[in-house]
Parts: sequence; C-alpha cells; structure tokens
Amino acid sequence: MTDNKTSLPDGLVTAYRMTNFEVLSEVPFVLKVDALSPSLEELFTNLNYKSACFITAYNPESVELSTSTNEIAQKNLHKDLTDLDCFILQGFGADPNGEWEGEPSYFALGITLADAKNLGNKYRQNAIVWCDQMCIPALILLK
Repeated sequence: MTDNKTSLPDGLVTAYRMTNFEVLSEVPFVLKVDALSPSLEELFTNLNYKSACFITAYNPESVELSTSTNEIAQKNLHKDLTDLDCFILQGFGADPNGEWEGEPSYFALGITLADAKNLGNKYRQNAIVWCDQMCIPALILLK
C-alpha cells in the first residue's frame, strides 16, 4: 500500500521503514512496516476495531523543533483524534539502531484512512503508518 511517488529522500524513507512503531497498549508491542502483526490482530479483535493509524505531530517535515512546540502540536493532534472519536493509545517511534531520537506518537484506532491522511497533512508530517484489517502496517508517504 506504500505510495511510491514521493519527493522524500530515499534515506529518509528507508529510516521510516526501519522504525520500531511501539504501541503502548496494556500489552505493549512493536509494529514494523510491511510485517504481519499478530499483536495488532489481537488488539483489533479485543477492542473490536478494523483500522488504526500511527501518527505524531512532532518535528513536521523532519525539521527538529523545540520540545515545547512539539508538545503543543501533539496536544492539538490528540484533540483532533478525540474529536474524530478515535480510541487513542500512546505510541513511540524509535530508531532500532539508536541513531536518532524517537518521537512520542499516537496509535489511533477507528480512524479512516482519509482522516489519517488529512491529519498527517495538517501536522505537516512526511508519512503516517496505516493499519487495516489485514494487520500489515503500511507506510503512507504524504510528500
């Protein structure tokens, strides 16, 4: 499902693909792009959802901003997800090699792909991670 047309540098796209998308549910688990997630299947079944998005408002367009600026944007994103009636879990996007600092994120269940893309664009993110009933997270490039 990854959109191959992008203006993003190959290295950045590769970094997104390699990221550990940590979902901080009651039983935490890690999502990997293009890899089936039995933990996600279980979460969807237990909570009766069929879609979710891993998203952050931190560091728009991969430009590092101050902690306070990022925290304000993240609070606004949380409000937007709440307004869409999503079930929201905390998340964290982490570099498995530890070369770059990870970002607090949200794992929003019950969101549509259109709404997820709209929020990604609103918060000037380069990409989001989309999960549907197939439980294979997909990198959705927005730039």
